[in-house]
Amino acid sequence: MYRVLDLFSGCGGLSEGFMQAGFDVKVSVEIDEKACETQRRNHPETFIIQGDLTQVSPQELSERTGVTEFDLIIGGPPCQGFSLIGTRLGTSKSFGEFGEDPRNKLYKEFVKFVRHFQPKMFLMENVPGLYSMHKGAVKENIEQDFSYDDPDGNFLGYNVESDIVKALEFGVPQTRERVIFLGVRKDLKMVPEHPNPVFKEGQQFTVRDAIGDLPPLDIRDGKHEVPYPEQKANKYLQLLNKNARKVKRDNGYKKGYLYNHVTRFQNERDRELFRILEPFQNLKELDPEQIPIRLRNGFDDFYRKMDYDKPAPTIIAHLHKDGLAFIHPDGEQARSISVREAARLQSFPDNFVFCGPQTAMFKQIGNAVPPLLAYHLAIHVRSVLDQSADAYEQVAMNI
Repeated sequence: MYRVLDLFSGCGGLSEGFMQAGFDVKVSVEIDEKACETQRRNHPETFIIQGDLTQVSPQELSERTGVTEFDLIIGGPPCQGFSLIGTRLGTSKSFGEFGEDPRNKLYKEFVKFVRHFQPKMFLMENVPGLYSMHKGAVKENIEQDFSYDDPDGNFLGYNVESDIVKALEFGVPQTRERVIFLGVRKDLKMVPEHPNPVFKEGQQFTVRDAIGDLPPLDIRDGKHEVPYPEQKANKYLQLLNKNARKVKRDNGYKKGYLYNHVTRFQNERDRELFRILEPFQNLKELDPEQIPIRLRNGFDDFYRKMDYDKPAPTIIAHLHKDGLAFIHPDGEQARSISVREAARLQSFPDNFVFCGPQTAMFKQIGNAVPPLLAYHLAIHVRSVLDQSADAYEQVAMNI
């Protein structure tokens, strides 16, 4: 079983997908306390370090965990500084140090651990906006940092390929895109290729597939654990749960129960808008008299109602603020999505339980890599690792 280190791991979405594919996630490092609580509940076999990676050295990690070698390092350095959304800092023509946003340099901590442990492969994910920053200079610099060979021979570089993947094409009912950097250590003499899409247009899943079976709720409604008789699942839910691991927990998962299906409060003025809006309708298309004065100038897409028969928009961490960009498609419920609905749209299996206050749960889900996307990436990575192992065995037989 291939040993994995997950850096900037959040609540464990990337780890979850790799575990479902048969990898052994030995160690995980994450700074957020509540995200670590969620990981400990769902991944009790992983050594989870809560800490700032800029303050944790590879040597300290090995001392604390007893693990000195990894076959694979995965992770997603915080990406807000790379995002196309909002104002970028440091947009001068000179590349420099990626402008003034310190989050743009956190990927260098990921590079540091790769150089120290020299795994056979690494996988780093980030926002697609990174591709265009400084006319592609950010992407090129990241690839060069990984491919660099130390002239003193302390570490080998990696053959690196990067590409943008669409979560929809890997079974996630969401228009999410991510840039994936794949690296294979140069002595393995392989150039990584990116996985081919699994689901073509017309085969992709929708919001209805993900949440259409869940019990209706009012605002500030629901329970974190409630009996829920199992029904015949649709294809998406079968896919979502077929590889879910049976986790041993002290107070753990009970078959036939639904978890985290809870909603937040919304005022009646907003709820009336929720009822009126059609899916993805612009506020300007409504009668001005129906729109509150505060919304008549700007904020055209501030209220976004999802469509049962289409994929969800990209689930983002801002979901923990108010949820107004993720309004439930059922106008009778007139609310934003619940924690479990957000988790379903992010492809977390139903036995994955989130910890912390409701706002923390939403933030964890929005920041996560969809486990179903991670699973397909893991299957692809495993095929590359298996090929490298076969190649080494063949060389050994010929010596």
